[in-house]
Amino acid sequence: MSTHPPEKTTAEARTTPQAARPGLSFRRHFTRPGRHPFDEVSWETRSAVINDERGQAVFEQHGIEVPSTWSQTATNIVASKYFRGMLGSPEREGSVRHLISRVVDTITAWADKQGYFATADDLASFSAELTHLLVSQKAAFNSPVWFNVGIEKHPQASACFINSVNDTMESILGLAKTEGMLFKFGSGTGSNLSSIRSSREPLAGGGTASGPVSFMRGYDAFAGVIKSGGKTRRAAKMVILNADHPDIEEFITSKADEEKGGAYDSVFFQNANHSVRVTDEFMQAVVDGKEWQTKYVLTGKTCQTYQAGDLMRLMAEAAWQCGDPGLQFDTTINDWHTCPGTARINASNPCVTGDTLVATSEGWRRIDGLVGRSAEIIGSDGQPHLVDCIFPTGTKQVYRLRTRAGYEVRITADHKVWTIDRGDVPVSDLRMGERLQLVAPGFGRRAVGEQLAMAVGVAVGDGCLVRSAHRYGIQEIVILTMAANEAGVLVSIAGAVNEEKQLRRAVGAVGRPDGVSVRVSQSGSRLAFSSRPDVDLFKEFAVLDEGSHRKRFTPAVFDLDKPSLAALLRGLFTSDGTVANYGEKSQYISLDSSSRELLGQVQILLLGFGVKSKLYDNRRGGITASMLPDGRGGMKSYPVKEMYSLRVSRSWRFVFEREIGFDPSSPKAAALATLNGQISTCRDDLTDAVASIEPVGEQPVYDLTERSTHHFVANGLLVHNCSEYMFLDDTACNLSSLNLMKFRKEDGEFDAEAFKAACRTMITAQEILVDNASYPTPAIDRNSHDYRPLGLGYANLGVLLMDRGLPYDSDAGRAYAAAVTALMHGEAYAQSARVASAMGPFSGYARNEEPMLRVIDKHRQHAHMIDSTLVPKELLREALTVWDEAYALGAQHGYRNSQVTVLAPTGTIGFMMDCDTTGIEPDIALVKYKKLVGGGVMKIVNQSVPGVLRKLGYPAAQVDEIVRAIDEKETIEGAPHLREEHLAIFDCAFPPASGKRSIPYMGHIKMMAAVQPFLSGAISKTVNMPADSTPDDITDAYVESWRLGLKAVAVYRDGCKRSQPLSTSKDEGKTAGAAPAPDARPARRKLPDERRAITHKFSIAGHEGYITVGMYDDGKPGEIFLVMAKEGSTISGLMDAFATSISMSLQYGVPLETLVEKFSHVRFEPSGFTKNPEIPYAKSITDYIFRWLASKFLSAEHQEAVGVHPVQAPSEAPAGGAPTRATAGGPAYRSQADAPSCHYCGSIMTRNGSCYRCSNCGSTSGCS
Repeated sequence: MSTHPPEKTTAEARTTPQAARPGLSFRRHFTRPGRHPFDEVSWETRSAVINDERGQAVFEQHGIEVPSTWSQTATNIVASKYFRGMLGSPEREGSVRHLISRVVDTITAWADKQGYFATADDLASFSAELTHLLVSQKAAFNSPVWFNVGIEKHPQASACFINSVNDTMESILGLAKTEGMLFKFGSGTGSNLSSIRSSREPLAGGGTASGPVSFMRGYDAFAGVIKSGGKTRRAAKMVILNADHPDIEEFITSKADEEKGGAYDSVFFQNANHSVRVTDEFMQAVVDGKEWQTKYVLTGKTCQTYQAGDLMRLMAEAAWQCGDPGLQFDTTINDWHTCPGTARINASNPCVTGDTLVATSEGWRRIDGLVGRSAEIIGSDGQPHLVDCIFPTGTKQVYRLRTRAGYEVRITADHKVWTIDRGDVPVSDLRMGERLQLVAPGFGRRAVGEQLAMAVGVAVGDGCLVRSAHRYGIQEIVILTMAANEAGVLVSIAGAVNEEKQLRRAVGAVGRPDGVSVRVSQSGSRLAFSSRPDVDLFKEFAVLDEGSHRKRFTPAVFDLDKPSLAALLRGLFTSDGTVANYGEKSQYISLDSSSRELLGQVQILLLGFGVKSKLYDNRRGGITASMLPDGRGGMKSYPVKEMYSLRVSRSWRFVFEREIGFDPSSPKAAALATLNGQISTCRDDLTDAVASIEPVGEQPVYDLTERSTHHFVANGLLVHNCSEYMFLDDTACNLSSLNLMKFRKEDGEFDAEAFKAACRTMITAQEILVDNASYPTPAIDRNSHDYRPLGLGYANLGVLLMDRGLPYDSDAGRAYAAAVTALMHGEAYAQSARVASAMGPFSGYARNEEPMLRVIDKHRQHAHMIDSTLVPKELLREALTVWDEAYALGAQHGYRNSQVTVLAPTGTIGFMMDCDTTGIEPDIALVKYKKLVGGGVMKIVNQSVPGVLRKLGYPAAQVDEIVRAIDEKETIEGAPHLREEHLAIFDCAFPPASGKRSIPYMGHIKMMAAVQPFLSGAISKTVNMPADSTPDDITDAYVESWRLGLKAVAVYRDGCKRSQPLSTSKDEGKTAGAAPAPDARPARRKLPDERRAITHKFSIAGHEGYITVGMYDDGKPGEIFLVMAKEGSTISGLMDAFATSISMSLQYGVPLETLVEKFSHVRFEPSGFTKNPEIPYAKSITDYIFRWLASKFLSAEHQEAVGVHPVQAPSEAPAGGAPTRATAGGPAYRSQADAPSCHYCGSIMTRNGSCYRCSNCGSTSGCS
């Protein structure tokens, strides 16, 4: 599946040459030479069985070899998710030993082949250390590694990908294909769709564009039907839209609109998380109550003006209803960006050559001269915008794009150019004749006297610089020549020069005292300058001494203000231009020269005045010699240079006359005035058509980031700049996580040395994966190899803090988490630098060295800001030391990886490591149910609780009483002897079923803010908010997240979807009273001939039908009729037969409770959302029918048991939602009432970051 170009298909070709590599030394920490890590583990044989909610096995494998310390849950997850081969076949894996060996041996072989390690002993040490970490549950790779490494020749090993999309149908549909292939092999994706034109913008063929939200429906549908890894989990997907996109309002409300009212029968956007990309400018506008403008994608001009606070309110209300959108904070993200020299590269890094002139507020500037500086770049709206990100992008194949009028730019094939009809189009997709936009720059600030500036122009047109020897050295003389009837032009220039001489003498300047004068003869007029200051002025602005075919202006002309530049061009055209009037045939102003470079410069300079001109090549038609007078009265053949002509015609000659013109003393001024007075023309647009695109070889290229309109002007043509993403667009990141509780020493302190050793091993292993994995597109392949981002993270933070007696929501808890995260992040970068010393830094490091070291130092500075009074001195000292080392090693060797850490939700791999909490999350509850090896479950109190109580000073007897109370009541609230100030230590993510306490949402945000400075990427976590939270609370959460420096945030209000009930304690299902025993003898109770009935219309995922229930006089149901709309005779017949059998059952005394219990939650298609708020989601038609019958005819307890949600008036709804009761073995906490059921086994899932995971079978809705 690898898409890397053929010349780099081998991993060795992507790394430093073997001869130049010293190889990496690797020391052991956990293992001993000569003893395999597997021999340190006790093994046993088990069965892995996973049952659905009805107790039926959905997975079963026997005779599995696992470490005896692994839980049954870990056994089930590994066997069902990661063992490869068909069940029952000889190829089926059946041992954790084999699974780990498959992955480790493959990575070790790759490392050996690529020469990663200095010696065979170093290689063996690495392999043993990695094996130890995996088998002891200290670490785990992301799921794609377990799925594919050792199975596929070039496995997909990364869990997350950032994909680009351009504003073309080919690119839009290509994104769907790319995402589908990523989902197939177990990975998630993220895409910013802001480059797609809005639904308010035109299409080339007429009509209006669909906009990104419409295409999101298609992407969502694909994601919904593709299971990641083929069998394990649903696709994980993120879609992003910038806050200044014209369709931002529709995007914000898209998911919420789908999930309310009549939208439930066809709900889109359930397979993706939505985020709005906002800048500091937007957030400040929210805080200050200011306006915010959206910008058209195609033009960058203002589309609509909002109150920023209104948009934020819209986001908060949508999130209140459905949990989306979240926010990504663009300015913060890029402030911590390690590769701004590369910038936020679009799909394949578009760029232009270094000599390209970029339009700025101060005139034209070469792009290579702006690198590392800031400039006010002219955008697509014609206004200047501050740009501080101008950078080289390497050496690439470039093409000369030329228009019919001769404007040209050397540019890469993937760089997008603005077209009048199709918006931004890559150069490779441009059509001949397609019209492009021309845009003018501003002018410089340097003023030169009008006549002196005009003299420079005359010199370039009909002048030269000559040198002669005299006794004092070499004398330089500038000579200007013109026709005899234009001597007045030179007289004016001479007068200005003589005035300058007098001024210089008045202030004591050195120079010749005599003035200059014009010499006039029959053949023409002549003016010469030899004074050094005068000659230097000409040399500053023009090259006059390399022959007529090499005449040109210097870059200094771009610094001239408008009057000075107009005078310079006036002198040039006056001296060497003509006015042509051929009647009806053509009329134009012409400038001829043998220097094409000069005419190209003039063409660009004219554009600044709003004058379009056309450049004609090869006016001599290839003639290289011509008969000319020999000065002796005869003719002689002389070699001649090719001639070029620049012409200003049509309406542009009027603009030329107004803005520049000819000198009034020249006959050409009168000729132009006569021409324009006699022959008028229509006004022309400042556009031009594509004439040719041809390759011109590989050249150094550059790009910039203009964030307001996303466009800049290159040699007069409007082009797109690079895009904006969390990290470089079209890259992949392979993830791994460390189990923090495995690094807790016997005395309860954190083992920093062991933790650092684990970081070194996992970073090295992930780095080796980069070159040996496959990638779905050439762009992802290239960028992943060039920048090599990794994502090391951790799990079990919540339990680690509780074990130390630190409340999750406390300054001490946050400081400790920051220290641990800083230690991981610093050691990861230090190891990356060590690998760079052996293998070389990543390809893009050279042009990003300074900004990357700045970010590394920024991480280091934040480590020194951790409160030393709240963290163990040894742990903090290790964290500070490792950051000093990471910076020093990087400054010496560079870094092998542009990014190294991220906090992922660790869904399935968290189960594999037997983690109680995932990622950065707190513990979910103090009481859990543990699966037993022989089957069944056992309720256990969090094993950290007794030890924490003892640390807090409680005597053994009190500890026992507190633990016993927790076991009985499933909450620590109200436990005997427990002091009030200690309750916060045991707060969890959700309140217990019989309690009230949980971690407030701001506690989650503050924890994220504490560790964010020590992560390369963002934190995958959803901030859980109680059901009674308001949109104002969500707004506060968003604003506070921005102020605290988070890169991204997402919130989820409990119960906002309510697709399914959750059981929260062991006694759910017990009825208030026993149902009366049925008659032992079957007897049919017929309905009266005339009876009451009710008819109910329903819709399940768009499938409509009707239920009619006939009732006895006492109101109990006695028969049902079912009618399905638009169904065939087969379905209708089955429904009739089913309804008849249920009717007979009711009439023969089968309790409705029994039927409801039997047929509720039966799963088959069609399933989906309904229009009934009491039953918002149905697993099948049968499920819906019987839960609806329960809602009409059974008690509240029965309704609750089967998941009917009675609709209450707002005043009657209990604050926070009433807790439901749980089945035996269910969670002992009040979890989210709208959690979905597992698609694999049917059990209720729990929130995990921005997705869900199933504690029964380990399936996830997208977590690693």
